[in-house]
Parts: sequence; structure tokens; C-alpha cells
Amino acid sequence: MKGFPIFSAVALLLASLASLASCIEFDLTALPEANGARRCLSQWLPMGTHVKVTAKVLPGFPGQTINMEIHDDSPNLNQYGARKNLDEVVLRFDTQAHANVIACFQNSLDQGYPQDGRTMTVQFKMDSGAMAEDLHKVQSELKLKPMEVELRRLSMSLDDIQDELQYLKQREGTLRDSNEKMNSKVKTFSFFSIGFLVFVAIYEVVYLRRFFQQKKLI
Repeated sequence: MKGFPIFSAVALLLASLASLASCIEFDLTALPEANGARRCLSQWLPMGTHVKVTAKVLPGFPGQTINMEIHDDSPNLNQYGARKNLDEVVLRFDTQAHANVIACFQNSLDQGYPQDGRTMTVQFKMDSGAMAEDLHKVQSELKLKPMEVELRRLSMSLDDIQDELQYLKQREGTLRDSNEKMNSKVKTFSFFSIGFLVFVAIYEVVYLRRFFQQKKLI
């Protein structure tokens, strides 16, 4: 039983570090909207993953408008949200496909303001799976201790990892089947090519023999 508090403390520390490491802060230079300059961030996520996106724009010089849109790169190009004149927003959604979820930001320079290199700072965080769940609500409803909440979060994270490994296993099986089918086609084509070359060689021998016999050379 002595090892349990140590394990719990380490688990809590790792969860906290993972949460901090996922936060990104960057600057966007204001440009005329026609230039189309954007900054995009992406993360691959399996289908059915719960996602929480947090974005905040820090105060800066006037004349700047931050716009954000979130979509994926699947064939359907699923749209998950968009915000004009972004200030601070929290979006929650479930992914619709195995794909990269892409969040794009654009800093548009308002009309009447000079293009002098002014920037805005954006704070961005994308949580998925267990990290995106609102466990504080569960904690208040079930009256759980903080350590119990973190253990539940870690259990959910393990489930997410297991689901992702299962998807990768299925993906590997699909690729293996495709590779075997391709190898079978290549083998069939090789046999056909060899048979055709043998037929051409026999035909040439017969033709040349008949030609020389007609010319009475043999």
C-alpha cells in the first residue's frame, strides 16, 4: 500500500505536464485579408474522439481581427467550427473521420490602418479523449477526491490508447491485405510475361526454320 500514493503522485504529475505541454502560444502578423496569410495547426485523431479546443487572443494594437476555423482533411472535409473576430472561445465536438483535425487562424488588417507589422498573440490548446472530458462536473456530482478524478482520467487515457492501437492494428491488416493482393497481381503478370516471351521465342524458331527450309538453306 505504500507504493500507491507514490504512483498516484507520479500519475498526477504526468497528467499535469501533459496538459501544460499541449498549450501553444504564437504571434500573427496583421495583413490585408486578400493576402490570405494563415497559420494552421493540426493533430491526427481517430473517428469518434471527443475534442476540446480552447483559443484566446491577447490584447494588442487596434485594427486587427482574428478569424478561426476548424476542419479536417478527410475526403468529406468535415467542418467543426468557425469564429469571426475571435476573442476567447471554447469549442467541443466529436471527430467524424480518421483524419487530421486542422485549426487555422488569420489576422486580417482592418481598412484604414497601415501595414506596419503589428501582431496579435494567440493562445491555443487542443485536448482530446480523456483530457477533453469535463471531469470537474463528474467530481462535483459524484463527490470524488482529486486523486480519484485523476485516476479516472488516466483510466480513460488508457482506453483511448487501446482504441488507437486497435485502429492501427486494423489499418495494418488492411494495408497487409492490399499488399498481398498487389503481390498476387504482380506474380500473375510475371507468369503471363514469361509465358508470352516463351511463346514468342518458339514462334521465332519455327518461323526461321520454315523460312530457311523454303530457301533450301537447311
